[in-house]
Amino acid sequence: MAEESFGCQYFEHLAEYAVAVCKECRHGVLPSYIESHLQRIHRIKQKQARQVANSVGEWPSLIEYASELAVPSRAISPVR
Repeated sequence: MAEESFGCQYFEHLAEYAVAVCKECRHGVLPSYIESHLQRIHRIKQKQARQVANSVGEWPSLIEYASELAVPSRAISPVR
């Protein structure tokens, strides 16, 4: 449980869209890019970024590939 909350410090799980959204910059990030996103964009050290990526990677039902993202057929309000 502590690992899951560690991931929640940096990312929000939007289950409706099956994506993880960075709390700081509000970008959706695929699980395979979480570690590099934190290191390059937010300057998080590698060890901590890896821990967060491992934690978020355990969240259920996250899409793995951008092609899996269900694009709404009509305009919706921005996700906040």
